[in-house]
Amino acid sequence: MRITSFTIFNQLTRALSKNLRALSRHSDRLSSGKMISKPSDDVSIMSKSMDYKVTLNEMSQYKKNIDEVDAHLSYADSIMSAVTNVLTRSSEIAVQGSSGILTDSDRRALANEIEIMRDEIASLSNSKYRSRYLFSGFSTDTEAFDAGYNYQGNSGEIKVPIDYNSSISLNIPGDSIFGDGVTSIMGIMDQFNTDLLSGNMAGIQGAIDTLDSSLDSIADVRAELGVRLRYLDDQRQNLDNRDFNIQTLLSNTEDADIAQEVGEITKTELALEALRAAGAKSFSQSLWDFIR
Repeated sequence: MRITSFTIFNQLTRALSKNLRALSRHSDRLSSGKMISKPSDDVSIMSKSMDYKVTLNEMSQYKKNIDEVDAHLSYADSIMSAVTNVLTRSSEIAVQGSSGILTDSDRRALANEIEIMRDEIASLSNSKYRSRYLFSGFSTDTEAFDAGYNYQGNSGEIKVPIDYNSSISLNIPGDSIFGDGVTSIMGIMDQFNTDLLSGNMAGIQGAIDTLDSSLDSIADVRAELGVRLRYLDDQRQNLDNRDFNIQTLLSNTEDADIAQEVGEITKTELALEALRAAGAKSFSQSLWDFIR
């Protein structure tokens, strides 16, 4: 079968177009560092890439949630530390006040100190974090305790997601920490103040046990906060590890192999040069050459 110049021209054109497209594709990959620049380049790669990116975005939000919860719980723990210090000093005063050698003037001085520390704990119980009351349950815009030490919040625990099927409580309701009304820590200290002023020795001695019990309760709260904070640390590490693995998968999926792309560009340029030379040789022949 005779091969006409038109056939040769078509073959050369197709080969040139194919290699020019390849050159453009490899050049784009080299400049962007990515295997694809639009979905039509490779649908399967784009689909995998999007799945990985969605997962990474979700984990990024979980890590932000962890940081937020960590900040809340750490602040709550600092408040519990301050409460512990006040109760420890109050317990010392209870032991000191139960001594029979103290004068009324001595007990009034101790009562004055207890009054100050009672008000300090009352203030701590109504602490805010970012303009929200920390110990009011869901009622974050309401003071946890009123002037009579009555709990005004609710028992709601604000749950924050920190993984696909995992959440953690952002708060601890105030009544489970400080109690409620006259039996609250503030109420106990208020009664202790009254007993010191009146010289009620039975009441002063009873305050030793109630204050020690309050200290134990606060210690339990701090232990719970510690457990949550450690869990957050473990979860943060877990997310960091998974984030690294998925970032690696994403890189393997969409990142171009620079060395390979340079090699492909060199090969394609050589192929184009060969086609150019072949075309020049073919079309430089005379009509008589083809007839022969």
